[in-house]
Amino acid sequence: MIDIKQLKYFEECARTESFSKAAEALYTTQSSVSKVIKSMEDSLGIRLFERYTRGIRLTREGEHVYQYAKTVLENLEKIESFQEQKETEVLSVSCNPSSWFADMFVKFYQMHQKEDIHYQIYSASCREIVDRVRERMDAMGFVYIMKNQLAAFQYFLGRNYLEFEILKTTDIMLYPGAGHSCRREEGGREVFDGMKLIQRFPDEFSPDNYWDILDQDQKSAADAETVITTNSDYIMERILQVSDLVNISGGYLSGKPWRKYTKDVLLPGNENQVLFGCVKRQNEELSNWAEVFLAFLKERLQDGENK
Repeated sequence: MIDIKQLKYFEECARTESFSKAAEALYTTQSSVSKVIKSMEDSLGIRLFERYTRGIRLTREGEHVYQYAKTVLENLEKIESFQEQKETEVLSVSCNPSSWFADMFVKFYQMHQKEDIHYQIYSASCREIVDRVRERMDAMGFVYIMKNQLAAFQYFLGRNYLEFEILKTTDIMLYPGAGHSCRREEGGREVFDGMKLIQRFPDEFSPDNYWDILDQDQKSAADAETVITTNSDYIMERILQVSDLVNISGGYLSGKPWRKYTKDVLLPGNENQVLFGCVKRQNEELSNWAEVFLAFLKERLQDGENK
């Protein structure tokens, strides 16, 4: 049987290509290292190293064993880290790119920075968020989806043993850049024809799929030209500050426009709405801190203020 000590000695020898250097790193003697490696070779029935005057080198068989040994040792480190995680709770959540969410997380951290908790916050597309929550990489994920996509999204989640809790419904808005003089027809109505857009990265279950959105004259957003696609809120804001591009997205969740330098324009219609909500695993309780964080977001959304 191969034991952990043999694997550690073997990995160090392979890394340093020297029994003596491995012995120094392992705080033992060269003869002890040689004996452990010889015992491992005897157990496997293969030669792991070629011995030379000035060092050692993995054999072909040794190269194969080395790849497996590294994986075993890496997994062992993860197992050993569980004790540390037990003592320090980890709150891991993912979200679509969102300035509002970023602001809320900063406020939550400031409120609880003296608590013994570590955070893992991951920005991703809806599809990736679903995968992360399903695979237990995150306790929950926060996404924006079009109202007319809700049924398809819930069906997709159900097949993955997940559920979607709607936290806020917002109207779809046009956010013209500072240099934009919106094309208007008689009566001052916004039209998509000829409009150039900056949008978030494409995602079948996100508000970036705007092709079903209609303006006041029933013209589709597909008539507008998307010239920049990004997942960076910073790039989005900077471009809108200096260009004539327009962004289509949901209204600010707190009710206060976050793009203060531009006038937002409402796109009326019941289907022109975005749902913000939480993806969770079905029939499974959240951890204590996940519950606290979710309750914090619900309170901010209910207040309608960026406190």
